[in-house]
Amino acid sequence: MKKETFSGAKSILCKSLLCLTALLFAAGITFAKAASSEDIAGIEISFIYQRGTTIASNQLAVWVENEEGEVVKTLLVTDFTAGRRGYRNRAMSLPVWVAAADPESMTDEEIDMVSGATPGQGELVYFWDFTNQLGERVPDGVYTVHVEGTFYWESDVLYSMVIDITNPELEIPVEMERTAPDTHENENMISDVTIRAI
Repeated sequence: MKKETFSGAKSILCKSLLCLTALLFAAGITFAKAASSEDIAGIEISFIYQRGTTIASNQLAVWVENEEGEVVKTLLVTDFTAGRRGYRNRAMSLPVWVAAADPESMTDEEIDMVSGATPGQGELVYFWDFTNQLGERVPDGVYTVHVEGTFYWESDVLYSMVIDITNPELEIPVEMERTAPDTHENENMISDVTIRAI
């Protein structure tokens, strides 16, 4: 008798779960899960940029590194630091990008491919399509997207976002590091950094 009662309850529970699943599906409610690299076109990086009002400011870089810390693609680096080789005279200009990318070993043509004028104010959006600087698809694995900004002389900020492109999460946490946190000039130059798979 007890066995029959348990079986009956189990049957009712299963039917209830099936009905609930059907109702959620009909309502268009699904449970979020990680996508695969085949499901998405790439990674979108966005942030709000506000131009600094002082000298030794307004330097930006956005780039991607592999697990070995090698730069696989630079999406943006401002012209003063890269195009005009400003890192030679101002070592505190985008020091993290300079150390990672080693622009001294890059030709003028390679620098021209990645450098650009300081952008206008507002929301900036960059896109990484899982390719390297030559346009070749990178291997699946873990990569780190960096956004660096030089606020004022040695005052610098670095945003880092780690992503496994084999199975990318739809929401990717952002970590921030500051140098000279007591220096407040232009400290709102970069804000609201977000990254998402699209």
